[in-house]
Amino acid sequence: MVRFLLLTIMFLMLMPLSVQASSGVRNAVKQYETELFYPQQVLHLYQNEQRKWYSPQARKNLENQLALLVLADLNDTLEQRYYHLQNSKELEYDVLATDTLIYLLTYQSQIPKKGNSWFFGGRLDEHLGTPYPQIISSINRAFTSGRLTYLTESLVPSSTQYEDFYLQLLSYYDPYSEPMEKLSSKVLRPNQVISDASLINRLYISGELTEEENAELLSQSNGLYNPQLVSVVKRFQKRHGLVSDGIIGPKTKYWLNMSAKERVRIMALNIQRLRLWENKKDRYVLVNIPSYYMGYWQEDELLFHSKVIVGKPERKTPLFSAYLDSIVFNPNWKVPTKIMREDILPKAFNDKDFLLSQNFEIVPTWLSDDVIPIDDVDWEQVSIETFPYKLRQKSGNGNALGRYKFNTPNRNAIYLHDTPSKSLFRKQTRAYSSGCIRIEKASEFAQLLMKESHFSKKEYRSYHQLPETKEAFLSQMISVYTIYQTAWIDEKNQVQFRDDIYKYDQWSKSKK
Repeated sequence: MVRFLLLTIMFLMLMPLSVQASSGVRNAVKQYETELFYPQQVLHLYQNEQRKWYSPQARKNLENQLALLVLADLNDTLEQRYYHLQNSKELEYDVLATDTLIYLLTYQSQIPKKGNSWFFGGRLDEHLGTPYPQIISSINRAFTSGRLTYLTESLVPSSTQYEDFYLQLLSYYDPYSEPMEKLSSKVLRPNQVISDASLINRLYISGELTEEENAELLSQSNGLYNPQLVSVVKRFQKRHGLVSDGIIGPKTKYWLNMSAKERVRIMALNIQRLRLWENKKDRYVLVNIPSYYMGYWQEDELLFHSKVIVGKPERKTPLFSAYLDSIVFNPNWKVPTKIMREDILPKAFNDKDFLLSQNFEIVPTWLSDDVIPIDDVDWEQVSIETFPYKLRQKSGNGNALGRYKFNTPNRNAIYLHDTPSKSLFRKQTRAYSSGCIRIEKASEFAQLLMKESHFSKKEYRSYHQLPETKEAFLSQMISVYTIYQTAWIDEKNQVQFRDDIYKYDQWSKSKK
């Protein structure tokens, strides 16, 4: 049940004939050695020449997880393997299934190390290298103990999102759908004339309408973009992170014109991404970059959420995990070298008062307490590239970090913080930072964390006394994860889609 079931009969004829049952498993391995990922390991697992894959459920588990990888379009070879499995019998199926199981378990074992490169603009390696000995041992034990079904169940992502995500994907999947006319580039506003039924059909393809609702709207169509349709479009816009105004402009059209096949690919890719952050701690902060939101969770209960601003495409917020260990009140800002050279120094060279107006200090090194007067710098003899000093912005209401910095030590030097630029949170698209994560409700988040760490309200207020910078250490560190999910299942069991702001979905797609 994947897209290559539509391949021509000619392709079928090119596939090798099934191995006759009398030829034996070992002969089957030898005959298909060039097609197998792990011929030697498969041969080792069939010492007694007996077939292993009698369980229909084990077969289904294996084929479903392979199909999801194929639908994610991460590797072209797996498509051929899935098709071959679907059209093989008995011994041939046994050999191919065992080889596929080794591949999938090896793939699963390498996700912690290679997942970021595979799922975010990369492609899955055709050859994953030698599987761990434990993988072959676990398969051998499953064969001998009759627990193959149990082992194949371990291929499923352990995320609580998985089952609902999978069912939603199936509801979109239609291998026999015909290409449908796309909406024109003309902006459509409420009560304007609709020349055809393409809008209603596009809402159906997108999953916004059931088959019955689609038929009803088509039968009631009066040639106008009427209030009933406007209401559906607003719902559609909200589910795609758009301004819910009912006006069908370029961004809404982009999502309406997306094919069901492409939606399935995006969903299947995001199912694989679930594997990267399925083992979260009981207490954690989760920032989903494409959604521009963060949440603070304890024991699967959402205690706090807020809009966030993330890195612009040219300065991406990285995917990382760290621990939040303290809150810095009234932080000063040690300006990173790249930001200093690209954003601040060009303004300073044009206007010597800029640094003073923005409360920047020039320091020789981060470890030094000395401040170099602006007039002591020989501005005629240095350039942006050769500027030998560091910049530090003093604490205060105008500081780029705002009044709070949530300290998350990590090699990327990325952290969560407040911001004086509150107006940016009113925008639908919020990729404006240089990599760090700005929190809209930073004050509320700080109060919650201080309360959990048994600070009194009086102590919380005392930490705000400007210009002093103070650090409050939390009684318990909190795990922080930045993730990148362009599709997920919300609390109403609806699939949400978001713009691929860093083009990771696009770059992962096969260029064939």
